[in-house]
Amino acid sequence: MNKNLYKKFICLILTVSISGILSSGCNKDDSSDAGNEKYSATVAGYGGDVTVEVTATEDGKIGTMKVDASKETPEIGGTAAPKIVKAIVAKQSLSVDAISGATITSKAVLSAAETALIQAGVDTEALKNK
Repeated sequence: MNKNLYKKFICLILTVSISGILSSGCNKDDSSDAGNEKYSATVAGYGGDVTVEVTATEDGKIGTMKVDASKETPEIGGTAAPKIVKAIVAKQSLSVDAISGATITSKAVLSAAETALIQAGVDTEALKNK
Protein backbone atom coordinates (compact mmCIF):
# COMPACT_ATOMS: atom_id res chain seq x y z
CA MET A 1 0.00 0.00 0.00
CA ASN A 2 1.25 3.48 -0.88
CA LYS A 3 2.51 5.51 2.17
CA ASN A 4 0.28 8.51 1.43
CA LEU A 5 -2.77 6.30 0.95
CA TYR A 6 -1.96 4.49 4.21
CA LYS A 7 -1.70 7.83 6.09
CA LYS A 8 -5.02 9.00 4.64
CA PHE A 9 -6.65 5.72 5.65
CA ILE A 10 -5.36 6.03 9.24
CA CYS A 11 -6.56 9.66 9.41
CA LEU A 12 -10.00 8.62 8.18
CA ILE A 13 -10.24 5.84 10.77
CA LEU A 14 -9.17 8.19 13.58
CA THR A 15 -11.61 10.88 12.47
CA VAL A 16 -14.52 8.45 12.39
CA SER A 17 -13.55 7.02 15.78
CA ILE A 18 -13.23 10.42 17.44
CA SER A 19 -16.51 11.58 15.91
CA GLY A 20 -18.25 8.54 17.33
CA ILE A 21 -16.82 9.13 20.79
CA LEU A 22 -17.72 12.83 20.80
CA SER A 23 -21.25 12.27 19.57
CA SER A 24 -21.99 9.58 22.16
CA GLY A 25 -21.92 12.03 25.11
CA CYS A 26 -20.93 11.41 28.71
CA ASN A 27 -23.25 9.62 31.12
CA LYS A 28 -26.27 10.71 29.11
CA ASP A 29 -28.72 8.38 27.42
CA ASP A 30 -31.14 9.99 24.98
CA SER A 31 -33.30 6.85 24.74
CA SER A 32 -35.17 7.79 27.87
CA ASP A 33 -38.66 7.46 29.25
CA ALA A 34 -41.23 10.10 28.33
CA GLY A 35 -38.66 12.32 26.59
CA ASN A 36 -36.52 12.78 29.71
CA GLU A 37 -32.79 12.28 29.44
CA LYS A 38 -31.11 9.77 31.74
CA TYR A 39 -28.03 10.66 33.73
CA SER A 40 -25.89 8.30 35.74
CA ALA A 41 -23.06 8.36 38.22
CA THR A 42 -20.97 5.63 39.82
CA VAL A 43 -19.45 5.70 43.31
CA ALA A 44 -17.47 3.04 45.17
CA GLY A 45 -19.61 1.18 47.69
CA TYR A 46 -18.67 -1.46 50.23
CA GLY A 47 -18.22 -4.36 47.82
CA GLY A 48 -17.81 -2.55 44.52
CA ASP A 49 -19.27 0.19 42.37
CA VAL A 50 -22.79 1.51 42.95
CA THR A 51 -24.41 3.17 39.93
CA VAL A 52 -27.45 5.41 40.08
CA GLU A 53 -29.40 6.45 36.99
CA VAL A 54 -31.88 9.32 37.18
CA THR A 55 -34.26 11.31 35.06
CA ALA A 56 -35.47 14.76 36.04
CA THR A 57 -38.76 16.43 35.26
CA GLU A 58 -38.90 19.73 33.41
CA ASP A 59 -39.61 21.54 36.67
CA GLY A 60 -36.40 20.22 38.27
CA LYS A 61 -37.82 17.36 40.32
CA ILE A 62 -36.64 13.76 40.43
CA GLY A 63 -38.51 11.76 37.80
CA THR A 64 -37.20 8.23 38.04
CA MET A 65 -34.22 6.69 39.76
CA LYS A 66 -32.66 3.26 39.40
CA VAL A 67 -29.73 1.75 41.25
CA ASP A 68 -27.28 -1.02 40.40
CA ALA A 69 -25.67 -2.27 43.59
CA SER A 70 -25.08 -5.79 42.34
CA LYS A 71 -21.53 -5.88 43.73
CA GLU A 72 -22.70 -5.11 47.26
CA THR A 73 -23.44 -7.86 49.79
CA PRO A 74 -26.86 -9.08 48.55
CA GLU A 75 -28.53 -9.32 51.96
CA ILE A 76 -27.16 -6.01 53.26
CA GLY A 77 -26.14 -3.35 50.72
CA GLY A 78 -28.01 -5.07 47.90
CA THR A 79 -31.21 -4.79 49.92
CA ALA A 80 -30.50 -1.30 51.27
CA ALA A 81 -29.71 0.42 47.95
CA PRO A 82 -33.20 0.14 46.42
CA LYS A 83 -34.73 1.28 49.72
CA ILE A 84 -32.58 4.42 49.72
CA VAL A 85 -33.54 5.16 46.11
CA LYS A 86 -37.23 4.67 46.88
CA ALA A 87 -36.96 7.07 49.84
CA ILE A 88 -35.14 9.71 47.75
CA VAL A 89 -37.83 9.66 45.06
CA ALA A 90 -40.76 9.50 47.51
CA LYS A 91 -39.47 12.40 49.62
CA GLN A 92 -37.95 14.29 46.67
CA SER A 93 -35.01 14.76 49.00
CA LEU A 94 -31.38 13.82 49.44
CA SER A 95 -31.84 14.08 53.21
CA VAL A 96 -32.80 10.48 53.83
CA ASP A 97 -31.46 8.28 56.59
CA ALA A 98 -28.74 5.73 55.89
CA ILE A 99 -29.78 2.16 56.55
CA SER A 100 -28.19 0.70 59.65
CA GLY A 101 -25.62 -1.95 58.78
CA ALA A 102 -25.34 -0.65 55.21
CA THR A 103 -23.98 2.82 55.87
CA ILE A 104 -21.26 2.68 53.19
CA THR A 105 -23.72 1.51 50.54
CA SER A 106 -26.28 4.10 51.64
CA LYS A 107 -23.73 6.91 51.38
CA ALA A 108 -22.58 5.62 47.97
CA VAL A 109 -26.17 5.68 46.69
CA LEU A 110 -26.71 9.21 48.01
CA SER A 111 -23.43 10.44 46.53
CA ALA A 112 -24.08 8.87 43.12
CA ALA A 113 -27.65 10.19 43.14
CA GLU A 114 -26.44 13.71 43.90
CA THR A 115 -23.82 13.60 41.13
CA ALA A 116 -26.34 12.30 38.57
CA LEU A 117 -28.91 14.91 39.63
CA ILE A 118 -26.34 17.68 39.25
CA GLN A 119 -25.67 16.44 35.71
CA ALA A 120 -29.44 16.59 35.11
CA GLY A 121 -29.49 20.23 36.21
CA VAL A 122 -31.39 19.65 39.46
CA ASP A 123 -30.77 21.97 42.43
CA THR A 124 -29.34 19.37 44.82
CA GLU A 125 -28.78 21.93 47.59
CA ALA A 126 -32.54 22.40 47.76
CA LEU A 127 -33.00 18.63 47.88
CA LYS A 128 -30.59 18.38 50.82
CA ASN A 129 -32.67 20.88 52.80
CA LYS A 130 -35.97 19.01 52.47
